[in-house]
Amino acid sequence: MKKILSSILVSVLILALAGCRAKGPAVTEAGGVSASDVPKQSQITGDLKTPPIETPSDSKTLPASYPKEVLPLAADAEILDVRENPANKGLEVAYVSDNDIDTLCDLYEDALKDAKDLSTIETSGGYMISAKMDVVGYNMMLSKDAMNPNPRYAGKKSVYIILTGLEGVSGGGPQMPEGEGQAWPSADLPGVPQFKGHIGQILREDGNIYLEITVENANVVKSYIDELTAAGFSFDAEPDAESDHVQFLAFKGNSILNFAYEAEENYVSIEYQK
Repeated sequence: MKKILSSILVSVLILALAGCRAKGPAVTEAGGVSASDVPKQSQITGDLKTPPIETPSDSKTLPASYPKEVLPLAADAEILDVRENPANKGLEVAYVSDNDIDTLCDLYEDALKDAKDLSTIETSGGYMISAKMDVVGYNMMLSKDAMNPNPRYAGKKSVYIILTGLEGVSGGGPQMPEGEGQAWPSADLPGVPQFKGHIGQILREDGNIYLEITVENANVVKSYIDELTAAGFSFDAEPDAESDHVQFLAFKGNSILNFAYEAEENYVSIEYQK
């Protein structure tokens, strides 16, 4: 993937924070270290090729399905939320850290340097990183400002990790979520054709908008490429609609639409920058 994909899903984190306990984080290291033994300063130092994989935690811990040997958490990570998604054998992890945003980006770029289609996009508030390794999809959203509205976590960097295709997460294959998804945000996407699918998450930050969508099949993606063309969008390269992994940038005026589709999970992500 191009060296360019972010920020934490604010709504997810705010909901997660509501359920967090008021006490300080408890560390879940192999030796059972107490919170008082954990240094307060940034703990990602030295060679990023061997990053720390200990996972301090608040009231959440990582399940066995999380590939911490491949994708470590920052050593000072305070986990806010962990959710499994059986529909796509997925896992979502949200945490905060005192590390510099560029240090966190370097950590994950280095961890996934050998992955297929590694892509980093710099946003106004952080980075979006995605990659494919074996059958597992990796998506990370890093933000330096998303937690500022919350007094407890103001100044901390937020990391939101979305993994798909994991072993150990039960699921019967991709399927449409039950119930209605969120409404298509037409006001935020002027001139952008509506994408037909179940919108699970919408993030707005600094004029940009990010959507996570589950689709029924690849035909929806093929049709959408035609709709973008008809709406006057041009592409950085001709989209390969037959691929199991479709990613492209579409341009119209000063606006950029970053589109990614994973056929195995029937998962679409869209980022729109005005």
